[in-house]
Amino acid sequence: MEDAAFKNREDMVYQVLKQEILDLKLKPGQLIKENEICERFSVSRTPVRDALRLLQEQGFVVTVPYRGIYVTLLSLSNIKQMIYMRVAVETMVMRDFSRIATPMLMEDVYYLIRKQKALIQTGDFKPEQFYRLDAELHGCWFDATKKGKLWALLQEQQLHYTRFRMLDFVTETDFTRIVHEHENLVEKLEQGDIAGMETVLKDHLYFSMKRMRHQIDVEYREYFEEEDPVGKFDI
Repeated sequence: MEDAAFKNREDMVYQVLKQEILDLKLKPGQLIKENEICERFSVSRTPVRDALRLLQEQGFVVTVPYRGIYVTLLSLSNIKQMIYMRVAVETMVMRDFSRIATPMLMEDVYYLIRKQKALIQTGDFKPEQFYRLDAELHGCWFDATKKGKLWALLQEQQLHYTRFRMLDFVTETDFTRIVHEHENLVEKLEQGDIAGMETVLKDHLYFSMKRMRHQIDVEYREYFEEEDPVGKFDI
C-alpha cells in the first residue's frame, strides 16, 4: 500500500532507502539485493530499479559489474572539504546572526539546546534523533538571517558528511560534551566575541574528525574508500 507521503511506489522505495543510507541503517559497502527490496516493499522490480537508478545518479549507491549494487563508501577527502566549507559559510552566517540576535531569537536558540538536554536525559535515544536536533540548532541562524536555502544546499551536498556525523554519534559516549560546545558557542555569540565564536565553531565542527581517528583506521576501516595515508587526517 502506498503512503500518502510518497508520490508513487518508486518514490516510496527511493525515499526510504535514501534515509536509511543517511542514518547508516544501510551501511557503507553493504550489498543491496533487488529481490529483497521487492519483497520488503511488496512492489515489482520496475519501481525498485527506477529508485536504485536515482540513488546511483545521486551517489548513494554504485553498481559493481558482475557483483551487484552497493551502498557507496565514505570519502575522507569529501568529508574534510565539507567541514571546511561548513566552517567558512557558517562563520559568515553567525556573524550576520550576531547583528540581529534579539532576545526572542536567542530564546529560540536556547530552546533548541534545552531540547538536546532533555533528549540526553531520557537515557534512551537513537543517534539520528540527536543528529536532527543538532542540525536544527545549526540551521536556526541560517533561517533567522534568511539563508535557509543556503542551509538546504549544504544539507543536500552532505552525502558523505551526514553519514560521517551519524557514525560519529553512533560511537559518541559523551553527548553532554556536544551540548556544552553548543552552549559555549552561543555564549560567545551573546558576548559579541566574534573571534571567540569562530574559534569555538571551528573546533566544534572539526572535533569528530580528531576523535574518530582510531575508529576510522581500525573499527570502521571498511566503511571508507582507500586514500593516500599521507595527510589523511590533516585539517
